[in-house]
Amino acid sequence: MHIGIDLRPLAPGPTGGINLVLKGVLEALFANHASDSFTVFATPFNRSLIKRVPANVRMLTLPISGFYSQLSEIASKDGIGILFRSYPVEDQLSFPFQRQIFFIPDIQHEDHPEFFPAQVLRSRRVAFHQALTLAGAIGTLTEFTRETLRQHPWTECRDIFLMGPASPISLFDSISDPLTVQEIALLERKFFLYPANLWPHKNHRRILQAFAVFHKRKARDIELFLTGDPTGWAELRAEFSGLPVRHLGFVRPSFLYALLKRAQALVFFSLYEGFGIPLLEAFDLGTPVICSPLPSLLEVGGDAILTADPLNVAAMADAMAQIVEDVELRKAMIEKGKVRVNQFSWAQSADNLMKACRRVAGRAVSDQLVVSTNSAPLVSIVTPSFNQARFLKRTIESVLSQNYPHIEYVVIDGGSTDGSVELLRSYGSRFRWVSEPDRGQAHAINKGFAQTRGSIRAYLNSDDCLLPNAVETVVRVFQQHPDWDLVYGQAFYIDEEDRIIGMYPTAEYSFSRLMQDCCICQPAAFWRSRIADLVGPFNEELHYALDYEYWLRIDRAGGRIAHVPDVLAASRLYPETKTLSARLPFYREIFKVCQQYGGYVDKNYFWGLWHHRLSNNQPPGLYWLGKLPGFYPLVVAVHHWLYHYRLRPITIRLGSLHKRFLNWLAHNHPLAYYGLHWRIAKTFPRTNRRRRVFGFWPDGWLAPLAQIYLPHPAVGQAYYLQGRAPVPMTLKLRVSGSSWHEHHLPANEELSIPIKIESSGPTRIYLSFSRFIVDLVSRPLAFRIEDTNLFSERDL
Repeated sequence: MHIGIDLRPLAPGPTGGINLVLKGVLEALFANHASDSFTVFATPFNRSLIKRVPANVRMLTLPISGFYSQLSEIASKDGIGILFRSYPVEDQLSFPFQRQIFFIPDIQHEDHPEFFPAQVLRSRRVAFHQALTLAGAIGTLTEFTRETLRQHPWTECRDIFLMGPASPISLFDSISDPLTVQEIALLERKFFLYPANLWPHKNHRRILQAFAVFHKRKARDIELFLTGDPTGWAELRAEFSGLPVRHLGFVRPSFLYALLKRAQALVFFSLYEGFGIPLLEAFDLGTPVICSPLPSLLEVGGDAILTADPLNVAAMADAMAQIVEDVELRKAMIEKGKVRVNQFSWAQSADNLMKACRRVAGRAVSDQLVVSTNSAPLVSIVTPSFNQARFLKRTIESVLSQNYPHIEYVVIDGGSTDGSVELLRSYGSRFRWVSEPDRGQAHAINKGFAQTRGSIRAYLNSDDCLLPNAVETVVRVFQQHPDWDLVYGQAFYIDEEDRIIGMYPTAEYSFSRLMQDCCICQPAAFWRSRIADLVGPFNEELHYALDYEYWLRIDRAGGRIAHVPDVLAASRLYPETKTLSARLPFYREIFKVCQQYGGYVDKNYFWGLWHHRLSNNQPPGLYWLGKLPGFYPLVVAVHHWLYHYRLRPITIRLGSLHKRFLNWLAHNHPLAYYGLHWRIAKTFPRTNRRRRVFGFWPDGWLAPLAQIYLPHPAVGQAYYLQGRAPVPMTLKLRVSGSSWHEHHLPANEELSIPIKIESSGPTRIYLSFSRFIVDLVSRPLAFRIEDTNLFSERDL
């Protein structure tokens, strides 16, 4: 079997725990399944994750720019049967989903959405929802996480297997590297160790508060050492300036494990964990563990851990005191940890992954995926109505005459006095209805859906109609596309007598297209209850754009929206409709929701607003101004400009113009773009603190002159630059504070250039290549990077 391995989502540091799991599992997979072949797709920034590469493994370094298009092409050409994905991400990969296996360590973004910026949260939901729905199989870390994934509303994949880690200490060849004098000096102190990036769920502030209580109460000479990404530490440190706490930043494995072995205890009072690899590392090294009683940590640690509520500062402080003072408890926990760590095996997880690959490959799945866990889902349709008796019967009949049998229909009347109640009563028990005062259309819709239980939803206003077979069509589409959350079709415009007077201007979906105007026709839109549960009810403060706001909200929450070509509904257009009779309030709501969800209002809405004002002479006098040549486009342009730029500080306005200019320069004049950046780096070296890499192209090439800035280099770390020169050349290299060194580079021969850094302070590396080639877009290219630990993708 030929299996592809996608490492694109992995990055050193920020995905450290995932990196260790995949390193251990993959190296065991390669070693234990020599009869199978593997192709590993890496970037220059994570290729070094896999150090032990046997003969049955081919390592390919792809540029971050166009990574998945190249992967798709290679996978198709080389006949890769199964693709293992290291993490769900949004991508344009053209490889069948049913032959993809995803590693999903947890779904923290669903349990703690408050920890994530809005755009990151949306991106995660889009990627995870698609993986949970369409994947051939999913590997995860613990039984707790497996059950959590099974219960997730989007999960259609039923092949979820365990792929947990073992102790990663044996994975590192550099574990016995000699320590520096400074590192040895730190090891002679007494300390707790907390190895974790400064992320919200890692709970650093409360841990520091607990350590402050412990330190004050016990007056111990014990310090707290932190490791990981130091971003944000300066601000947090200021709150605890009197505490004996050190943040050591990223440290190399040999020093990390030396710290862990000498620590009084591993502190791990996190608010959320998918597994907790540091527990196994501590068990392996004979260090006691105090941690949160999270289900995943309890599953890993069993009776070998001492737990305390991570929200209770006093309880954590007590655990710190107990682990230091109770010698017998320490001994017992250390012995139990040694037993516990032996229950976890890289080989077992690798075997589970290979079995999953064989299961997925063996399934008879067509390329046209048709998945459904419910062959006849219940469809819930709600009609809000108020004094619409003249149209209501036609609306009701369009629902009751559908040929799909599993429809749940509810009419919510707002206390009509025009005969609507009598009409509703005439239908007997054919559907549910209620007539009572409400707070408007959105409130009526929410009341209706609160009474329903269908897995697919729609609402149909009391003057609109469904076309025959519409519901059956929608159900079939949802069954064929289990990852879609909202589907909308074409729709007719009809008049008061049901005559077709036009077509609603629907369009293929994209968020930018929806921001341009509402390309989703409301009566032709159907959505799943799972996305409704995620985004919540309709906004009852809105009266004109309630459906438009709902579609925008679904998109921003990560819902997948799709357009189908079928004509599903008829939208009635007549002067008394809210949309036509109250245009100015309508535009006010449109502007509000566009700004809220998109951060801007498309110029198309300014055209519409001023067309209405000029046509209706609002305010008086505008009609005649509109007759002046060029007035209409001028007033639209000025209003559009003033609206957006009054909302932005001058720094953001200038920054936007600067970014647009640089993007234009990079695409149209790359040589000038490179020269400008090099001149900035040379003239204003402090800009490197914000932009850490100069002279690097996203497809992996270095320019003839390049600079790299390392704000926190790890002491003793072996830094390197590995790749190929296109022509014979000389590289002059200098690390700040040292002299220039020359390296002679042959053509098209992969080699590794060592870079020695002796300082732990901010360091600049200067590279000057004597020759280069020029590509078709005039870029000077000197060196193609295959692997490096000098910088990462997030430094670009």
